[in-house]
Amino acid sequence: MCVRESKSFPSLWIIFLVLGLAQGLTEIDSQDPEDPEDPFFNTDEARFDWPWSRNKTTKGTPAGLNLKNEYAQMEIASFSDFERHPCRRVCQQGQSQTCYYQLVVHNYQRLGPECQRCQYDERACAAEYCLYGDGVASPVMAVNRMIPGPPIELCENDTVVVDVLNYLGEATTMHWHGLNMRRSPEMDGAPFVTQNPVQPGEVYRYEFLADRSGSLWYHSHMGWQRGFGVAGHLIIRQTRQANQHAHLYDYDLVEHALMVQDIFYDHELTTVRNILINGKGRNHLNQLPDNDNRHRYERLRVTPGYRYRMRVLLNGIANCPVEFSIEQHKLLIISTDGNDIEPVLADGFFLTSAERFDFVLEASQVAKNYWIRVRGYEQCEDLKLYQGAVLSYRGATRSELPQGNIMVSRQSRALDSDNFLKPTNISGQSKALSAAPVLVNDYRIMSTIAAGPAAFLRLATAEKDNNVGTVALRSLQPVPWPRNTKFRTYYSSFSLRRAPNGEMLFQIDEISYIPPGISLLQGRHLFQDDGYFCNRSSLAAQGRNCQQNVCECLNVIRMPAYRPIEMVVANYMVNTHPFHIHGSSFHLVGQGVVGNMEDLRNIQQLDRQGLLPRLPDHYNAVRKDSVQIPGLGYIIVRFISNNPGFWLYHCHVEAHAVQGMMAVLKIGENHQIKRIPARVRC
Repeated sequence: MCVRESKSFPSLWIIFLVLGLAQGLTEIDSQDPEDPEDPFFNTDEARFDWPWSRNKTTKGTPAGLNLKNEYAQMEIASFSDFERHPCRRVCQQGQSQTCYYQLVVHNYQRLGPECQRCQYDERACAAEYCLYGDGVASPVMAVNRMIPGPPIELCENDTVVVDVLNYLGEATTMHWHGLNMRRSPEMDGAPFVTQNPVQPGEVYRYEFLADRSGSLWYHSHMGWQRGFGVAGHLIIRQTRQANQHAHLYDYDLVEHALMVQDIFYDHELTTVRNILINGKGRNHLNQLPDNDNRHRYERLRVTPGYRYRMRVLLNGIANCPVEFSIEQHKLLIISTDGNDIEPVLADGFFLTSAERFDFVLEASQVAKNYWIRVRGYEQCEDLKLYQGAVLSYRGATRSELPQGNIMVSRQSRALDSDNFLKPTNISGQSKALSAAPVLVNDYRIMSTIAAGPAAFLRLATAEKDNNVGTVALRSLQPVPWPRNTKFRTYYSSFSLRRAPNGEMLFQIDEISYIPPGISLLQGRHLFQDDGYFCNRSSLAAQGRNCQQNVCECLNVIRMPAYRPIEMVVANYMVNTHPFHIHGSSFHLVGQGVVGNMEDLRNIQQLDRQGLLPRLPDHYNAVRKDSVQIPGLGYIIVRFISNNPGFWLYHCHVEAHAVQGMMAVLKIGENHQIKRIPARVRC
C-alpha cells in the first residue's frame, strides 16, 4: 500500500499572484488595542469563517475538530494569525483539547509591493499585511504573511495538529524547539534525521502532544530559512493550580512575547546588519536620533499598578549575544527555556541564540513611555548594533517616543538607577534600585580553572542580589536522579578551522557534518552503522588525525538508552557559542573558562585532576535546552537518556550550523527506537 506523505496544490505562480492581491483583502476584526487586559477572546463572537471551522471533519478525528485534507482550492488569504483560535483559552484541569493549525511558509519581502499606505501610516500596516521591518526592503521568508510567524498558544497536554504548507522554492521542515517528542520522534522536524524534508508544493502534517508547559518556539531547520524569518512563538500554559509562579503576576498576554533577531539584508547571509524586536526597529543606515518618529518600534502597553509576565527569546543567526533591559524597571526573572526557576530580581539579562527568559514586570513607575533596550555583543558589538522597543503606560501619549537615546553608558545607567526609588517592588518592599546593575546569564562573567573549584562554587551559589551566572540559577524542581549517581561522561568540542581551499569549517569533535541522503530514523534498517556513520573514535581507528586533516562525514555519537549521561563540551574558540540538543532537556552542573587551547585539548586530563568542578548533588541545577559555552571554556550538562532515537546536537548560531557545526546523538539501539513506517511519494 502506498502511504502519501504530502498533498499537492496549485502551482507556485498562482500562489504568488494571490500574494500580490492580498493587500486588497478585507481586514479581519481584532482585539481592541486599548483593552488587552482580557487575555483571551470569546470565540462565540467571531463573525467570520476560519479555515479550521469550514472544512470537512476527517474520519477518526475527535468530535468538533475539523482538519483540512484538500488544498486544491486553497487561498493564502485564508491563513493569518490565531488570535481567535479556540485553543487560546484559560487552561482548566482535565480539559485538554486537540488543536489544529495551518502554517504557510512562503517567500515575501520587507517593504514589499503590498506596502502602500503603511510606508506613511503605521496604522495601515496590519491591514495591508505589510512587513515594514526597519524600513529597508529585503527578501524574507514568512509564515502566514508574518515575521515572526503567528504565535501558537496552547494548554499543557493538548494534542497539536499542524499542517505546514511549503510555498518556497526549496525544501523545508518545522522544528518544535523545547518539546522532546518522546512519543513522536518523527515530528521533531530535523531534516534527514527524523524526517525527509517537505518539498516545494507539498503539505506535511505534524501531530504531537504538548506534554510540557513553558515559553517554547517553532522554526525551520533547513539552511538559512530561520534567518530569513521562518520562526514563531509556541506558548504552552498550565492551569493556575499547577503554575507555581501564578501568584507573582496578574496578566500573561501574548502581546508581551518578544522575539529578538539579528538580520541580514538581501542574500548577504554572513553579514549581520541589524537587530529587530518582533520584526521592527530603527535601522542604522541613517543618522536620525532614536526618538525620531520616523522609526517604527514594537510597543508594549501596560496599565499602572498591574504585574505582567513577559517572554523574550533570541533567534540568533550570527554570533550576537544580546543584553536585554528596560529603562527604570527591575525584572523578576522566573523561567529560562520554559523551565521555572527560583525568582531572581535583576536589572537585565543576556541571551545567546535559542535561549529564552520569562520575567515579571511591575508597572509601578510614572505613567509615561520607557525604552526597552537590546544591546548586541560579539559580531553585533563590532558594528555597534542595538535596538529598542517601547514600554508604554496607559495615560501616556501613545504615539510619543521615550526621551533620549535607547542605549546609555554603564555610568549613566547606574546614575539613572540611583536617581529614583521603586515605590513598591515585586516582593512588596520599598527600596532604591542599586547603583550596580544586576545581570543574569552574563556571558562575560565566568569562573576560571585558575581560580580553583572554590571560586566556581562561590559564583554558582551566589546570593540572588549578586550577578548570577547561568550555572547559578536554581530550578524549582530537584534533579531527576538520586544523590551519588554515577554518570557516563562523554567529552566533545566545538571548533573552527580553515580548509585548504580557504573555506571556514565549523566543527563538532573536529568533524564537519555532512547530512545523510535518507532520514536516519525511518531508514535505519537500510544501512550498517559502522559503514555509514563516522565519529571521532571511528576516524581515529582508521588512522585519521582530524587535528591535522580535514574530516567531513556523517558524525553520529552513540550513547546507551536509559542511562545517566554527562557531556563535557569544550569551546576551542574565543567567542561564546550556544549549545543545543534535541530530544532531551538537560541540567547545567558546570560552566567555566579554561583560557588556553592546550589545556582545552586535554580537558579530560583536567577533569581527572579535579579541575572541572560540578554543582553539589543537593543543588537544584537549572534545566535548559540551550546554553552558552564560554569562549575558550566548557560546560558540563547531565540528563537521563530515556528518549531513544536520533537527535540533532549543534551550535544554534545558524551560520555555524549551516557550515558544519552539527552532529547526531544516537540514543539506544535500533530495537529500542520507535519503528516508523517508511513513507514514499506516490
